[in-house]
This record gives sequence, structure tokens and C-alpha cells, in this order.
Amino acid sequence: MVGRGMDEKRMRHDVRHALALLVSAALFASCAACGSPSSIGGSTIESRAANGEPTFSGPYAAEFTQEYKKAPTDLARGILKDGKITQAEVQEAYDSYNKCLEPYGLQATWSVEQGESMIQFRGSMSDDEQLKVMDQCHAETGAGNISSLYADIQSNPDHIDQVAFERKVYQCFVKHDLLPSPISENEYMSTLSTVGLTDQSRSEANLKRWHEFFGEYMSTTFDGQPNPNYKYDQNSVQGQQFWACQQDPLHQ
Repeated sequence: MVGRGMDEKRMRHDVRHALALLVSAALFASCAACGSPSSIGGSTIESRAANGEPTFSGPYAAEFTQEYKKAPTDLARGILKDGKITQAEVQEAYDSYNKCLEPYGLQATWSVEQGESMIQFRGSMSDDEQLKVMDQCHAETGAGNISSLYADIQSNPDHIDQVAFERKVYQCFVKHDLLPSPISENEYMSTLSTVGLTDQSRSEANLKRWHEFFGEYMSTTFDGQPNPNYKYDQNSVQGQQFWACQQDPLHQ
């Protein structure tokens, strides 16, 4: 089985986004009574540009614009065009993805909690071969980008930047008494977090330390062996709260 978790696409919501939101809101208000095709979906206003492509505003306007432009299929563009993504639409994208995988004897499932998991029901492809096919089918369907954007919006609807989000995760751990041993916020950020790190060796070292520090929540060790110190699975109250803090620290 090959697993692929959520990536960390948490970019800064800057002044340009705020200005875009204000401008679009003003346009929407001025045209509300004149049959405008604009509509509000969640926190995003969607309208039609002169070339027929949608324009987006709101915290994830840049991401929707980017993903719409590079979407490889009509299905992917149809999911993105209204500036919002539903769980059902993610499943539609993964249905298309699985059609691409099926000839290779592979099928995938995806959830916000677990990311993507792959099973091989036919054949004997290596992990590297599976990953190559996965990358190919993601490129052909856009399913990975759609699910990733959906997960980002669910966990970080206000689109705060990565560092701020990671600090919120730490604060959630503290609030719910989930830290295995005392560690300051700054020490957590410098020794356990991988946010903002570009050096691969340092990033891997921090990831390993994080895995070991929170070992009581991990069913396996960093190198994939059964973890003898595993205490809290996802059915336990503490285990559920630990993972909830990582997925949505702003609402715990």
C-alpha cells in the first residue's frame, strides 16, 4: 500500500486578496438587482470574466484561479468554477482518478483525515512503479489538486500562513494537554516543525524528532516498524483530539 497525506499549501492571505474581496463585493452589490451572473458560494464570490472564465475572490482566490487554469479536464473545471468544493465533488474527481488507475490494478481512497491510500488488487508493481502511475493519473485528472485544496479550505478557512497555522497546532496541543513532555512554543517550532524549511536533511531530522516526540500517538516508528510505545489510537479520546488539533486547530 502506498499512502499520500495532505500537503502543506498554506500561503499568506495578503492585502491584495483583501482588496480583491472588497472590489468584488462592491461589484456584486451594485449589480444585485440587474441580473448579474455573480453568485456567492461560501466565502467566495464567483463571476464571469470577458473571456468566459470565472474570476474568484476570497481567501483562496489565487488557488482557485491557478487550479482552474491548469485543470486538465472539463470535470475538474466544472468542480472549481463556482469557487467552492464539496466532499461529493472530491469523490467525483477520485472516481475519475480510479478509472485511470484501474487498468494498472490500482484503486485509491481519499479522506481529509488520512489523505490518499492506494491498494493494488492485481499485479505486482513496486512502490516506485505505483507512484509513477499515481503521478500520471493525478496529472490527467487533477484529483490530487482538488482534494488538497478542499482539505486546505476545511482545515484553514481563513487561509492564515503556514507558520501561524503551525503555532495554532502547538497551542491546541497545549490547550488539550496533549504534549508528552513540556516543550516551549519556540522550541517546538525550531526542533519539531518542518514549516518553512528548505534544507532536506534538517526537514527530515525535525520530522523524525516530531515522530519520536509524539510516539505515543503513532502506531509505527519513524522507520515503519511496530511502535511498542503506542498508546492512543484514533478511537481514543486523546488520539482523536491529537489528530483534530493537526487538521483543524482553529476550531478545537
